[in-house]
Amino acid sequence: MKKIYKTMLLMLIVIIATISVTFFVTNKFHEQELYSASGVLEQVKDISELNTVEMYFNEIIDFKNAKLFNNFQIPFTEKSFIFTVKSKVKAGVDLSSIDEGDIAISGKSLLIKLPNPKITSKEILSYKVYDEKNGLFNEVTTEDTLKALELFEKDMEEQALGSGIIEKSKENTELIIRNLFLSYGFESIEIEWK
Repeated sequence: MKKIYKTMLLMLIVIIATISVTFFVTNKFHEQELYSASGVLEQVKDISELNTVEMYFNEIIDFKNAKLFNNFQIPFTEKSFIFTVKSKVKAGVDLSSIDEGDIAISGKSLLIKLPNPKITSKEILSYKVYDEKNGLFNEVTTEDTLKALELFEKDMEEQALGSGIIEKSKENTELIIRNLFLSYGFESIEIEWK
C-alpha cells in the first residue's frame, strides 16, 4: 500500500513539474508599463513679437562641489560632473508697444519708430552628463544638475548679448520691415529705434 502511495505521489510530482515547465517555456514573460498624464490649459496669451534672429549654443560645463569647514575642504566630499548643453536664444521686437504716433506716412514715404529689440526666449534643447564623480560623503544629485542648468541659463543670455544678438536682430528687423512695405508700394522707408 505504501509503495502504491509513493508511486502515485511521484507521478503527481512529475505531472506538476511537466505542466510547470511547459507553462514557463510556452509563455514568455514581458513587462507592462502604464503611463498616465492629464494636462489642463492654464493660460492663452496674445503676443506681438517679431522674432528676427536665433542663436544656437553648444557648451561644455564642468561642475564641481565640495563641503567646506572654515574655508577648508573636508576630505572625500568633492563631487563633480561634466556635461554638454545645446541651447537656443531668440531676439526680436515687441510690436505691441507701437502706437499711431510711431507711424508717419507722407505719400509713398513711411517713417516708423520701433522699440529696441530684446531677448524674447532662452531654451535648453538638450543636455548629456559625462564623467560623473561622487564624493564619499557628497553624492551628485538631480538638484546639482538643475542648479548647473539654471546657472547656464543666466550665462546663455550674456553670451548671446556678447555675440551681438541685439544688433543682428536690428539688422534683420529693418530688412524685413523694408521689404514688407516696399512690396506694398512705398518707395522710402525710414526706421527709427526708440
